[in-house]
Amino acid sequence: MKAVLFLLLAATARGFVAPGPVAPGKPLPARCRYDGPALAESTHAYDARHYRVHFSLPMTDGSFTCHERIWLTSRMPSMDTFSLHFAALVCDSVKREGTPLAFATPSGLLTVTLDTPLAEGDSARFDIFYHRDAGTPNRGFFYGRPPGGHVHAMTCGCPMDNRYWLACWDLPFDKPERGIEFNLTVPDSLQTCSNGLCDSVTANGDGTATWWWRHPYPIATYLMTFSVSRFVTWSQQFVNPNGDTIPIPYFVWPEDSAASVVGFANVPAMMAFFADTVLYGAYPFEKYGTVPGYYGFPWGAMEHQTMMMLHPSYVGGGHDRTLAHELSHMWWGDMVTQVDFRHVWLNEGFGTYSECLYTGHADGRPAFQSLMTSKAYTFFSQDRQERFPVFDPPDIYNLGTSYCKGAWVQHMLRWVTGDTTWEQPGIFFEGMRAYGDSFRYGTPSTEDYCRVMERKTGLELDWFFDEWIYQAGFPRYFLDWTAEAVGDSFRVVTTLSQDNGAQAPAFFRTPLPVLLSCAAIDTLVCIRPGASPQVDTFTLGSCPEELVVDPDNWLLDSCYLTGIGEGSPGPAPRRRLLAVSPNPAGSDVRFELCGPPGADARVFVYDRSGRTVATVSGSLGPTGRAQLSWRRDARVPAGVYFCRAAGTGDAAKLVLLD
Repeated sequence: MKAVLFLLLAATARGFVAPGPVAPGKPLPARCRYDGPALAESTHAYDARHYRVHFSLPMTDGSFTCHERIWLTSRMPSMDTFSLHFAALVCDSVKREGTPLAFATPSGLLTVTLDTPLAEGDSARFDIFYHRDAGTPNRGFFYGRPPGGHVHAMTCGCPMDNRYWLACWDLPFDKPERGIEFNLTVPDSLQTCSNGLCDSVTANGDGTATWWWRHPYPIATYLMTFSVSRFVTWSQQFVNPNGDTIPIPYFVWPEDSAASVVGFANVPAMMAFFADTVLYGAYPFEKYGTVPGYYGFPWGAMEHQTMMMLHPSYVGGGHDRTLAHELSHMWWGDMVTQVDFRHVWLNEGFGTYSECLYTGHADGRPAFQSLMTSKAYTFFSQDRQERFPVFDPPDIYNLGTSYCKGAWVQHMLRWVTGDTTWEQPGIFFEGMRAYGDSFRYGTPSTEDYCRVMERKTGLELDWFFDEWIYQAGFPRYFLDWTAEAVGDSFRVVTTLSQDNGAQAPAFFRTPLPVLLSCAAIDTLVCIRPGASPQVDTFTLGSCPEELVVDPDNWLLDSCYLTGIGEGSPGPAPRRRLLAVSPNPAGSDVRFELCGPPGADARVFVYDRSGRTVATVSGSLGPTGRAQLSWRRDARVPAGVYFCRAAGTGDAAKLVLLD
């Protein structure tokens, strides 16, 4: 293998020393900043402190009756009315400490008039009696009895549909700090599950039983849930780094019980990975449960707090990425919840990056790179159809931008903060844990996340969030380079231009790593764009054979090189060696590559001395993917080898067996 030299250059004259610290050279573009939860709560008349809700569900139709008790604290000098979100339900009465109150139900609301005003800072208990009629369309609350299936009732109100079964403040920033209690009376032949732990089950002697569920942690209303069906249960457990034992119960239909043991086998390992003290830190709640979604559940999963809901077809296994994504939400989404849905990337971008991290942990760095590349392609495809910033997306759960670009923002922030050692999580993850500690069980904004990361790393990061969160698009680089002999050295001049399109910055400032590949030694430099075009000069001991832009896949970009070849329109995927399998291998090895569609694809296999023992050639198909096969020659003995794809800095270790 060739050696790699990291060329450290003065940022103002010849390049960039390292990915951070980074600060713009001129004022940032103005934007309307979000002031965080204080502003949101200042416009809210009260603070919801606790919900205690008793449902009676006959389970013969979609009806139920409910007695809800809610504790509120006034945030106004004299609160004489308050409103809760309330839809498709019938309110029967409202009482304050036993005194009947006047109420009205305008569209989507329950508005209550107090008998005497509530002073600022004072609290009161209110009892709300309401019911849901049979035949009410399923929304937020779902009831079904499919032919050949089990009767099932459940709630899934994300993002703002819990108002269809619960009188509540149905926006995320007002978490009841004392949590929730759900008391569920159902036929005694059925089982229930909900947030938190079940304190007890009471047999009522009339063919029904009441399940008493309690979750004493702050919780956003969209993360509240319960389910009722004919479940069987089994459980695992996980020991937190702080020594607490966390139960991991599964509520599944009887016919799925055996398959679920296989499907959920890796969940404790996922919890151990995320809860590591160098990654996210201790699991933040008292349990982590799983239950299938209703018949016709339209999503892969939903991360209700302590009670993840999974598509029924996923129970049997093969969906570890989904399981890892939802588990990570217990930290990023549930423990720490975005202040409003304009900041949804703080949930979904974090969750998507987490699933990539776990995939890399379980299957190796090539699998991580492959999955990140797939997320990039998903974003590029969506961005071609409709371009908008990560902040305040027109569709909250937009896969391309909220999830995939959000994950890449996390990855690039890791690069900018200098946390680039794969095996040793560093300052970026320290910042993540500081963010979690600062807003534990709270509701921060993007600005809050930026401020915590700045304090932890000592870097100015406003410019980064301006580029990647508050503006749209991605960098579309054009890199021209020339080389000429100067005495016994070579002077390499690079000209980096950007044409990023509408709604994107004129130029992205994010530092761009470039590998100058020479015959004997590779030199990695970092270009710090401060203009477009950006011209830099480097002095090397030999003439580069090629330039490889972003060899370790840190940036969400497209790049076209001139001086060795012209680019073509559209996002040009970078060449990547994605996977080598099997590894260890016997006689047959497969290499998976990606890059510009239709381009040549070659993989070099080196022994430990750097001698090339095999070259495997092919071409990238119309999708930009290729699988190359190599049948090992008998003259290549067992041992440790290294593989590298032409035109990349990617290298992988390969072990050949006898």
